[in-house]
Amino acid sequence: VVIKRAMIIGFLATGASFIFAIGSFDLSLGANMLVSAAVGATVYNATGSLILMLAVCIAVCVVLSLINASLASVFNLPVFVMTIAMMSVFTALATLIISNVDANGIDTRLSRPSNPDNVYYQVIGNMWFQLAMLVIFVLLCAFLFDYMKMGRRQKFIGGNPVCARLTGIAPMGITIFSFTVAGVGVGLAAYFTILQDVSVSTSSGGGVGMNMLIAIVFGGMAISGGPRTKALAAFIGGFSMAFLDQFMTLLLLDTNTGSAVTQVVKAVLFLTVVTLLSLSYRTKLLPR
Repeated sequence: VVIKRAMIIGFLATGASFIFAIGSFDLSLGANMLVSAAVGATVYNATGSLILMLAVCIAVCVVLSLINASLASVFNLPVFVMTIAMMSVFTALATLIISNVDANGIDTRLSRPSNPDNVYYQVIGNMWFQLAMLVIFVLLCAFLFDYMKMGRRQKFIGGNPVCARLTGIAPMGITIFSFTVAGVGVGLAAYFTILQDVSVSTSSGGGVGMNMLIAIVFGGMAISGGPRTKALAAFIGGFSMAFLDQFMTLLLLDTNTGSAVTQVVKAVLFLTVVTLLSLSYRTKLLPR
């Protein structure tokens, strides 16, 4: 259970690290994932293709992320206002898709392939294959951050956007690249969410956005981004968050009171870690 929960948070938070690296953020990623899952499940019910469902999930998330990137970089809208508004829009869109599917009498659940020996399902549906996909995705993101010019430019913009602009770095291109990679991570999270839950509803992905933020912070990465951005932070923090969720579930049972206490504990830990990290990052010298 811990591994399955950590994989979804890991995909989402690792992709989101590219947005946080440039000093920005996107609170609508959870709603973005819900829209992608709804469209992907609908496509699977119509075609029965797991490969096509994967392509649709990633494509939908990338398009929605690019819409947010355009609003943030091209139209210069305040990021906080934009993400809150788009979160409401994406949630309403997903609800509309799911309700229309229900009204037409189509089963919104992702049914297993008719052939139980389907090689694609046997491989893709395996938990260890999904974990391997997460490890590969995290390593690719770490390579982009640490060894590619694009990753260094992202950290530069997050650390000092004025100096980055004066050195000739185009923030618009970096922003679009960051949101695109984030869209790929969200799309993979949506895809594996469908495979694990075998259904899509308006509650799918609930609380993922908050878990994403806590996972990034637990992994030791500053939300403000900059040179301290770490691709492995989301991977480490994702497993920490999944373990915390499962531990609180076993301790308090899965009741309304237990869920409320879990959310309070998460909030307290989040504020504590953010405070400690902010204190440790205060220095008189600029990061090299």
